[in-house]
Amino acid sequence: MKDIHEILRGKWEDGTRPKDLYKLYLSPEPEQYLDQLITGLDSEERRVQTGSSELVSLLSLDRPELIAPYMDKFIGNLDAKPPVLRWEATCTLGNLAVVDSEKKIPALLDRMYPQLEHKSIVLANHTVQALAKIAEHNPEKAEEVLDKLIEKSPLFKKTTVGFIIEAIARFNKFEELHPKVRAFVEPFTESEMKVVARKARKTLKTLG
Repeated sequence: MKDIHEILRGKWEDGTRPKDLYKLYLSPEPEQYLDQLITGLDSEERRVQTGSSELVSLLSLDRPELIAPYMDKFIGNLDAKPPVLRWEATCTLGNLAVVDSEKKIPALLDRMYPQLEHKSIVLANHTVQALAKIAEHNPEKAEEVLDKLIEKSPLFKKTTVGFIIEAIARFNKFEELHPKVRAFVEPFTESEMKVVARKARKTLKTLG
């Protein structure tokens, strides 16, 4: 078992970046490292805190049931001062929507919507992805979330609107929302920005 905190304190390069640590050590035996990751979120050392938050986010995608008992911590971190904690808390909560049996996460929507307007494109992007995942697992909130993403889409300039177009593909399970999705996405298939046009065409394909 590796001391993840010690590795994170050192130089981040090939083999020691969080994504590398996750692949090498955490993904095979995540239970062994869970305590290190959670305590790392409260570390006063920036590298340990940042690395731990990224590792938790990765783990929440693959094994959300392991992170679910700590959900309240990430709810609190939506208001954390360090930006990276806010980014990864948003990402993590989106991943936990699939195991949110107590339905705590849908109640956070009004706290998350303002993040779509944040100057940090990283936070805005994480929020887009998280909102789409929350809607996917909470059908009663799907139209509300879709309307909010469409409403805030003008804030996403140039290629960044692609974040919303990609995320909206998750609404393909809601047939009653397909007309609204098409009306929003179709104009982007003619975008001068090739990456946006490509994402728009791909999203439309998911609708059939």
